[in-house]
Amino acid sequence: MASAMAAPNEVDVGCEPKKTEEDTSIKMDRQCSPCSPGVAVTFTDLSYEVPIKKKAPLVILSGLKGCFESGHMTALMGPSGSGKTTLMDIIAGRKSGAGKIEGEILFGGSVMPSSGLKHLVGYVEQFDTLIGELTVEQMLMYTAELKLPRKMKTSEKKQRVHDVIEMLQLSKCRKTVIGNILRRGISGGQAKRVNIGLSLITRPAVLCLDEPTSGLDASMANEVIARLKALTREGCTVLAAVHTPTSFAFSLFDDLFMLQEGGRPIYRGPVAEARMYFESQGHAFPAEVGYGIPDWLVDITRGATGEILDDLDAPKGKDFAALWAQSDTGIASDAKHQEQVAALKRTPAELSAMASSKGPGQLHALRTLLAYRLVTHYKDGEFLGPRIGDKIFMSILAMSIYWGLGDKSDPQSMQSVAGALYFFMALCGYGAAAYVPSLTLERAMFYRERADGCYAAWTYYVSKFIEEAILCILSSLIFSAIVFFSLRLQGSFFVFALAYFLTAMVGIVLAYCVASVAPTMEAANALLPTYVTVCMYFGGLFIVFDKIPVGWQWFSYTSFLRYAWGALMQNQFAGYANGEARVFGEGGSMTILEFYGMSDDDSIMGSIPACLGILCGLLVTFGALGALGLTFISHVKR
Repeated sequence: MASAMAAPNEVDVGCEPKKTEEDTSIKMDRQCSPCSPGVAVTFTDLSYEVPIKKKAPLVILSGLKGCFESGHMTALMGPSGSGKTTLMDIIAGRKSGAGKIEGEILFGGSVMPSSGLKHLVGYVEQFDTLIGELTVEQMLMYTAELKLPRKMKTSEKKQRVHDVIEMLQLSKCRKTVIGNILRRGISGGQAKRVNIGLSLITRPAVLCLDEPTSGLDASMANEVIARLKALTREGCTVLAAVHTPTSFAFSLFDDLFMLQEGGRPIYRGPVAEARMYFESQGHAFPAEVGYGIPDWLVDITRGATGEILDDLDAPKGKDFAALWAQSDTGIASDAKHQEQVAALKRTPAELSAMASSKGPGQLHALRTLLAYRLVTHYKDGEFLGPRIGDKIFMSILAMSIYWGLGDKSDPQSMQSVAGALYFFMALCGYGAAAYVPSLTLERAMFYRERADGCYAAWTYYVSKFIEEAILCILSSLIFSAIVFFSLRLQGSFFVFALAYFLTAMVGIVLAYCVASVAPTMEAANALLPTYVTVCMYFGGLFIVFDKIPVGWQWFSYTSFLRYAWGALMQNQFAGYANGEARVFGEGGSMTILEFYGMSDDDSIMGSIPACLGILCGLLVTFGALGALGLTFISHVKR
């Protein structure tokens, strides 16, 4: 093992010039280490099964035993569906599905409450979930503000971020924007290391990584594993699920834990002894053809076929788990496991301080979300365009069509203005589709940050609401000013602008509500306009309130367009000459407000304050439903 690590091997570090593994070894004192002293993780008779209706439960893990030692880096390998990610999710306390967990898991010889695991165990997901508009340093500082205790000074948080950047060798790109699909930023290897850095901010004693090399070329994959190896020198316990690592990356691991389908172990022990064990089972390693050991292990244990494996006589479906349980190596491993568990229980590690560690609180988390996300979004044209650009375009379009009709008294002009007012409110509903991606595209990041204990669901929701509300005030004033004065509308400009703002905010929270419930963005984009269209039928323009069938009248009272349009109609016509003109109905006996059922001062539709008050109530209702949806509905079951 030592010789494998000492051998010079050039790898592309991404941010800096090429160096050898020996050169990139980092000597850090205990004070600036990115991790806490490691903690051994042991589990005994660990099983996990998922209930299936009218069938036997699906077994994912079956009676596993194991020990991930402090200061060791363990490779968790096996075919897809063997339970690698499930095992890490259970260890990190992130299993959220309906399955049943049995067995004992100890951290340093002690049972750890689930609340303490968020601070003890760092978890790096397979896919990078980063904010593309932030720089590397800002992303790490943003995470530090969300995770580290509020009492910690800003200078200490900055030092923590600096230590992580130095550890992961991101110094040369610390000021580089992370980027996204439309904006070029850091490389894939750098993004992977930033994702790892997010978990290192809290200096976890245990670090779990799900496919840390996925999507990377061999050079970048080697560098990522080399950086993880450096963490173990500081005592961190590192567990990484990998499929087929490069030979060099595989040589950096200390231990190997291999599973087969059904979550049964087929090897547990040092990496250096894995070849010896499988050769003892009758599988000679084909060194003459340059076959890599990790590829060889994966192929023979999954029963693959091919010219090389035919020569190796690797029968498909061979029960390697049974062979392991009966082998001398497997029996010795079980005995060693019992000794390790007994020794750790006699001298349990002191973890109370880390287990009781708390984050900075929800108000601080809210300020952090606004400070980093709001400010960044307000500088982003991609974010501002759909929120302000469409309002300006539609207001100019309305100005060019309805110019000066607001104070006309002829029936055609009055009907046109009434239709325009209804159309303005309907746009707030249909335009809300632009806000659906705000939640759906950030869903993976929201789940990760919430699982990390960064904030509660309502904190995230309130931050999104404030972010949109501030911008909505500006866009509503722009739209209202252009439309109100160019059309020469009557009544109060303040009432018009307030009604438009409230309706626009109802549309936004309605979009959030739909996005929190719908499983995909496609489903949300189909559901939202469907609901708005149904609301349009009962808003009072296409069928007057008195003619709505009895069975549908209840829904009419829930339509936000009804009250938005009612407030604008009262503001436009009540008390004005064109509003008193009797031009509708038989013999010209009705005013426009009487025709649409809005003339009764004692009714809701005859009162501007009542209509605006109900709009506020619908805003609160849809907002609460959206927050509850984010809190209790998860579209990703781990």
